[in-house]
Amino acid sequence: MAKIHPKGFEPPYPAWSPALPQTLSYVQAQIAIQNRSGRRDEKLFEALVSKLAEVAGLRHLERVGHLDAQGAYNDIVICYWKTPNAMRAWLSPNGPFGSFVNGLVEDDRGAWYEAIIAPRSHYEINASTPDLNWGLSMEYESTLEPDHAYWGSMRDRISAAEDGGLPGTIEPIVRVSNEGRRRVQVSLPPNICLIRTVQGQSTAKEEEINSYHADMKPQYEKGVQYLVENPIESRCLSARLVHYELPGPGRPNTETIAWFASLADLERWVHDHPTHKAIFAASQAHSTRFAPEMRLLLGHEVVVAPAGCAGAMYIGCHPDTGLLPYFRGY
Repeated sequence: MAKIHPKGFEPPYPAWSPALPQTLSYVQAQIAIQNRSGRRDEKLFEALVSKLAEVAGLRHLERVGHLDAQGAYNDIVICYWKTPNAMRAWLSPNGPFGSFVNGLVEDDRGAWYEAIIAPRSHYEINASTPDLNWGLSMEYESTLEPDHAYWGSMRDRISAAEDGGLPGTIEPIVRVSNEGRRRVQVSLPPNICLIRTVQGQSTAKEEEINSYHADMKPQYEKGVQYLVENPIESRCLSARLVHYELPGPGRPNTETIAWFASLADLERWVHDHPTHKAIFAASQAHSTRFAPEMRLLLGHEVVVAPAGCAGAMYIGCHPDTGLLPYFRGY
């Protein structure tokens, strides 16, 4: 299969990817409590974490938070699992998740999950620093990544996506109504694409942090706001700009978790839209300026789901939560 990598191209600055086994599946679920009051409920979140501790198949979890456009606070735990069966068992209506949500009876709160499974051929991870203490990278050593810093490098890092592979299956994108239903389960279509993209400042020096806040962060936030406000046009079905609960070396301060209708739709925004062109230009300038001593963490996981490998459930959530506006559940 052919790569897009330009012949003779040498990246102007380094990037890293974790040295992952070729047999390693990506198994991740975002599990959340939604409080319409806009406040966190620590006691309830602790109960959720206790439920997660009941099983042996969990790799690790990370806590992030998000105040959505409707004023609801989404207290999210990002969970990585050892096997698909371990995650499915925990998320099943008869499993720990089901017993947890049965206790959510108040009108001002709900719960949801969005989950994805993918083989090694369907995902890639890339970052600006070798210290990666988040996501699937947490358990593995980092290695220099040769395929980066050019348009199309994301697709080159996903082997099944080479030569135009993993085409989208969602046509057209239309809003649907699940009104009047407290519990909605959704099976997501083949080749839907998830990106988790992070920004961390914990080990950067003051000059680099100031440069990030002055030049790159404003462009990044404009880009995310465009996705949030234009889901049909951008074909980004959900975008959450969240804060990370425990930033530190190798960890994010903020991140965006977004679902695109396909990898090609993510690429279209990345390659063609003015908001991401501005992000790319700012990040290239930053990386070139501070290389090889750059300490700002910029990284992402991009995952494309095979058929039957992505799904979601929303219980007692407002109708604009996540993917709920675009898929009629059952």
